[in-house]
Amino acid sequence: MSNIKSIEEEIEKILIRDKRSWVRLFELIREVELGALWKPEHLSFTRWIRHLAYESGVTESLIWKRKKAGEIYFDYQTRAKKKGLSVPRIEDVEVSPDNFELVEKISQGNKDIKDDLMDKVLHRELKRSDLLSAWKSVKTIRQNDPGSIIKKNSHSEVGSSEKEIVLSVSDIAISLTYSSWLDTFSDVGINNLAVNAQKKVYKLLPNFSFYSSITDRSHTIDFLVIENYTTSPHQLNLHSIEVILAEEDLHRSFNSKQYQQQMNYLWIAIPSNRIKEIGPKISEEYGIIEIGSEKFVKVWRPCSYSSVMNKLDIIQTALIKGLTTNMHS
Repeated sequence: MSNIKSIEEEIEKILIRDKRSWVRLFELIREVELGALWKPEHLSFTRWIRHLAYESGVTESLIWKRKKAGEIYFDYQTRAKKKGLSVPRIEDVEVSPDNFELVEKISQGNKDIKDDLMDKVLHRELKRSDLLSAWKSVKTIRQNDPGSIIKKNSHSEVGSSEKEIVLSVSDIAISLTYSSWLDTFSDVGINNLAVNAQKKVYKLLPNFSFYSSITDRSHTIDFLVIENYTTSPHQLNLHSIEVILAEEDLHRSFNSKQYQQQMNYLWIAIPSNRIKEIGPKISEEYGIIEIGSEKFVKVWRPCSYSSVMNKLDIIQTALIKGLTTNMHS
């Protein structure tokens, strides 16, 4: 059996002097937990963690967070192995454990989204600032609409059938909080290389309302995406995304034509089990986004880019909303 005292000494050294060695810290804590090495001096593993924190002069939460980061990566590694994929050993990972914690929060338990985010973090395609922005969007959405229904089949009561489709704002937003669904655009790969020296922008704004000086009226969009990934020379592009669940809702979603002159892309988002029924009936002016059952989205039909000159109303409103959010965060 390993010497618990020598393990504790190494852990305390890491916590006090070498806080970057979080992987080794995780391995040592895991060794103690799996081998129940905390017995008999401590009544429980939790008590042992408390003892470590006290002796090292750090908070218990810091130790638990480092342990959680290791578990997140270990689970990711296990899933990758089952798929026949090769990922770096945890000893070779040079990523902040805080990034793994953010991935866990953003994915909201969805393993497909979690693995996609983990891949991008490990390949340096997502920075901490990208993850913080995505997590901020998810938090804002959940606070403003924590599970309320954004859409439902208007001809039946919610919960009246197992086939009833009910989607919340947060369900769809989690899928759209990062830019991977844009990967189907031909220019994205080139632009990701070209804009490394520039600030990448990807912002999701749910239930976005704005006043249009062109139509002289207010409009509300289910989701607005602002990004600079998809076209050269990397100007801000605007995407309108309207969600529909049934054919009879199409007329409402087509209201986006009223502000078409201010959008680079118009999208209709449809659940996977309705897309073959509804998709072919949607005008070619719209791209179609498929909403999977596991909070995962992909482009089902591409959307043509429209060059527009009248984005100011929308960008000004988005800027004001962003400033207001930052002031209250």
